[in-house]
Amino acid sequence: MKNAKIFLVHGKRNLTPMIETAYEREDDLQALLADYPDLLPGDQIDPENPRRWLLVARELGVPGNDDETGRWSLDHLFLDQDGTPTFVECKRATDTRGRREVVAQMLDYAANGTSYWKMDSLRQSAAESAQKRGELLDDEILRLIDSDDPSQIDEFWMRVEEKLRSSNVRLVFVADAIPSELRKLVEFLNEQMNTVDVLAVEAKQFVGENLTTIVPRLVGMTESARDKKRPTNRRQTNRKEMLAKCSPEALQFFNHILDSANDQGHTTYWGTSGFSIRVYIPSLEGFASIAYGYPPNIFQVYFAHLPFSDEQVITLRKEILQFGIFKEAPKTLIADLNPENIEQAKKAYALMEQRVRELSSNNE
Repeated sequence: MKNAKIFLVHGKRNLTPMIETAYEREDDLQALLADYPDLLPGDQIDPENPRRWLLVARELGVPGNDDETGRWSLDHLFLDQDGTPTFVECKRATDTRGRREVVAQMLDYAANGTSYWKMDSLRQSAAESAQKRGELLDDEILRLIDSDDPSQIDEFWMRVEEKLRSSNVRLVFVADAIPSELRKLVEFLNEQMNTVDVLAVEAKQFVGENLTTIVPRLVGMTESARDKKRPTNRRQTNRKEMLAKCSPEALQFFNHILDSANDQGHTTYWGTSGFSIRVYIPSLEGFASIAYGYPPNIFQVYFAHLPFSDEQVITLRKEILQFGIFKEAPKTLIADLNPENIEQAKKAYALMEQRVRELSSNNE
């Protein structure tokens, strides 16, 4: 409907008409969303557990292979409190491109971002965005996840990587009007894709007497889609459930290190889709994670909470890197398990476990 109106009420009888008005530029809508992420209606996306948002970056480069930094540019990448990567593209209703082209572009971003984004790069982008807002990233994450425990920050980033690599993401189209053709595409994709939410947000702008009102409305979450995707991601997984999602070589490896951890008296913590192996550290009077496993084949050696000197941690990282199967990240080393590197992965885990026990004893 052209020039639709809403009315702002002042007192009992004074009404100000607000007339639906198109955004002058797509950049205006992008800037508003970056400054006010709640324009993504988290309460409409998940009424039982409304989504909250952290902006990773605006105009984020999306690589097309391992060697690129940005073949394309995504309007926004947000994370919600569960670590779900949320891809957002803003379009004006006057955009003349075909609806299929817009959807295909978003699918390109998702297919390549989930494959080629590096976690250290995303964390750096998020830190830079927080700095522009005059905030510290770690503080923003703790508010996002409603926690005062700094150890949960690295757990949060682990969940982000796990969801990214398993394509458990959300794709959102934002526009001042969602045409029926795009609505049908969004609803169809959202009902058919099990691990990907495909949604649209109609963010109509109403203007009158030097006032502007924006009314966001969710499109695409049909009852059928909501029933299929009813949230279960807060539930802890278990060994049988997690291993059923793993590649054959990862299944073999994870069984090996889980049995080894049990034999050594270590603790295994089960998260929403993976596990961490935690070793008791006397000087901490508590546990520190040394390894993580996620389906289908992700193995991580973890250094963040080890109570050792910087020199000791650097030496340990160098020892583990010598196995030649890991990619480096700020607080972890990451391996994609395959038939060729399983034996090296077993040796790397054994060495990590041994060194942590030795250093813990020496530092008592």
